[in-house]
Amino acid sequence: MKRHIALISLVIAFAAVLSGCNLNRLGADQYYVQITADGKEDVSKTDDGKEYKMFNYKLAGFDEDGHEKTMEFTADKNLRKDAFLRVYYSNKKGVKSWEEVEKDDIPKNAKDKLGVKN
Repeated sequence: MKRHIALISLVIAFAAVLSGCNLNRLGADQYYVQITADGKEDVSKTDDGKEYKMFNYKLAGFDEDGHEKTMEFTADKNLRKDAFLRVYYSNKKGVKSWEEVEKDDIPKNAKDKLGVKN
């Protein structure tokens, strides 16, 4: 009985830890990009005929060592020009996730490649 309680407690603790993690970011490399132009607007329809907009971006990103990777991703809104993003990229799946970051959060080599002045 004690083993069952311990096992159930372990499963609950593991689930709690995982719920705090963004699983899309696991195993992904981090790149930094700067939004320099509006995204390309794409209007699509849902199965029930309702229209929605997506904005497509194709940008060069740089990792913390300054290595470049061209990546494509979408957003459900037009992203703010001059915003900096941390992009989570997987060679198998492409861009898995992204988040806006402050200029000070970008590693020096990536900042240099992006042409960001301190």
